[in-house]
Amino acid sequence: MKQFIFAAFFLFASLCPVMTASGDAVAGQISLTLATTTPPKSNHEIAAGKFVEAIAQKTGGRIQIKHYGAGSLYNAKSIMPAISNNQIDIGLLHVALVGRRSPVLEFVGSFGAMGCWESYDHYYRFLDTPRIREIASAEFEKYFNSRLLSAWSFGTSLLGRRDKAIERVDDFKGLKMRTSGTAMATLYQALGVIPISLSSKEIYTGLQRGTIQGAGSGVSRWRRSKLYEVAPYLTVDPTIPYFSMWLVINKKAWAKLSGEDQKIISETAREYESWTREFAAKERKEDIAFLKTEAKALVELPGEEKARLIRTVKPVMKKFAKEQLGGQFQELWSLLEKSK
Repeated sequence: MKQFIFAAFFLFASLCPVMTASGDAVAGQISLTLATTTPPKSNHEIAAGKFVEAIAQKTGGRIQIKHYGAGSLYNAKSIMPAISNNQIDIGLLHVALVGRRSPVLEFVGSFGAMGCWESYDHYYRFLDTPRIREIASAEFEKYFNSRLLSAWSFGTSLLGRRDKAIERVDDFKGLKMRTSGTAMATLYQALGVIPISLSSKEIYTGLQRGTIQGAGSGVSRWRRSKLYEVAPYLTVDPTIPYFSMWLVINKKAWAKLSGEDQKIISETAREYESWTREFAAKERKEDIAFLKTEAKALVELPGEEKARLIRTVKPVMKKFAKEQLGGQFQELWSLLEKSK
């Protein structure tokens, strides 16, 4: 009997390390949640899926991210308090809505300096400046209880009119155009536009009914929402570059990760920042080719007219930025100028 008890005890003792290792393996599994709010099959939804797969692959399946895509869990507005209040671990936040909380992020997100970007590359050089990333990160910690991972490109913008294409700066004068936010209204007023505030959901009916004569929106929206049916005269928007959405992780979720895991997630997020830039450029090219076959016109402002637009709006937008940014204006504006 004693021999039996000793043998049983020895067997249990020998299994303990195995049971402990198994328990550690289970404890080592990390589950995170990710929410995105962009349209199905858009480049951000595709990128999010790839990001989730890449993290699982790089960690041998140890980190699993559950993706709630295309607004299935939160919409563009509700995701912001959700990320701030630890209801979601990782979120892709809308650039314009983020800017309403933070004037600094509105500026860094391109909208606070609309009309001041000389090219798409000008904006990317500005955004990629290490100091700009530091400033943006501090704002996300302050206003969203989150850490900035990367900025995922979404696309560029088109201007559309009901009657004729905008080909000269003078074509803006007296035009009733849809605006969203103070920065856009300020820009358009500098061009002589009559700003009409409408939500993005009201653009089609506003153009259809004549409430507005023109509007600016993303290239993909012009195609997928068929805005070209009610505003068939299109112009490449010279005021907004490739705008990006912000991929952030809640600070509480970040703190639970090891240094190694933080590095994996950070590096992978930046990898897909590059991926979205390439995809957005490709998608823009395809969408514009489609719109050229459907719209009555799709033009670009001549170089001299674009330069004239910048000269017209830049002093106004500089004054606006100074009022909005306060003590951070000088540094941010200086970095904009140095990035040309």
